[in-house]
Amino acid sequence: MRVVLIGFWVCLLASCSSLPLPGPRVVAGSQPAAVEVLERAARLQGDPWKNRQRVDVAYEGEWSFIATKLQPVVTDPEFRRCSEETYRPRQRQVEQLHHGPGGSKRVLRKGRDTQVLFNGLRSQDEEVIGAAALVADAYTIFLFGPSWLGANGRDFRLLKERSMDHESCHLVAGRLSPGIGSTAEDHFIVWIGKDSGQMKRFQFSVNGLDSTRGADVDVTFWNYIKAEDGSSWPTRFTEYIQRPILTKAHEWCMTGLTLDGHKIK
Repeated sequence: MRVVLIGFWVCLLASCSSLPLPGPRVVAGSQPAAVEVLERAARLQGDPWKNRQRVDVAYEGEWSFIATKLQPVVTDPEFRRCSEETYRPRQRQVEQLHHGPGGSKRVLRKGRDTQVLFNGLRSQDEEVIGAAALVADAYTIFLFGPSWLGANGRDFRLLKERSMDHESCHLVAGRLSPGIGSTAEDHFIVWIGKDSGQMKRFQFSVNGLDSTRGADVDVTFWNYIKAEDGSSWPTRFTEYIQRPILTKAHEWCMTGLTLDGHKIK
């Protein structure tokens, strides 16, 4: 059995990503064409980071076995099976209530401050708090997409176009400073459909924890729905770790959506 496991991990570590690497570009500053792509995508999306006061969303999903073994603090499978989350863009505040076999996990992220409570008891564990901050920031980006990136990113550059899901995509690389979670800086590449204007893939570095520094992951977005006001929201998500190994990490779906008190899903 030990030989089989060793062989499995060797094969896994030998796998490599075919996606471009999010990282610093040689030229600083934003290209106007890259900014235009993000601004158009934000408009088509309904620019929710600017226009929404409150967004409530519910999710449920499953973690891969490998992801839970590689990153147990980030995945936290005993608590992160489903969640109800409230986003208040103008206050830069996120509240997440996670549920799982271990009970409830409550995360409050306001600005750069984060509180974590397990079954009502506040955690003082720095790694746990750092992981919760990383997750809260990442899920804010997943939900608000180009609207959030245009308002908070910098140094936008266009990369070579690629295709995804039968659509040619603009690839916009950029920098986040401060980064996702507690790190000073992260980098990203967002794939935006040339025709649809939808965010189809988001690649990003994960420098917020010592255990994730140097890694990068990507999330793909599926099944967009439109609200009555024309704003669009993805309802299915798939996450892969790209480097240092290539493996599926997480798949989840939106089970509820309420915009400023109006239930959409």
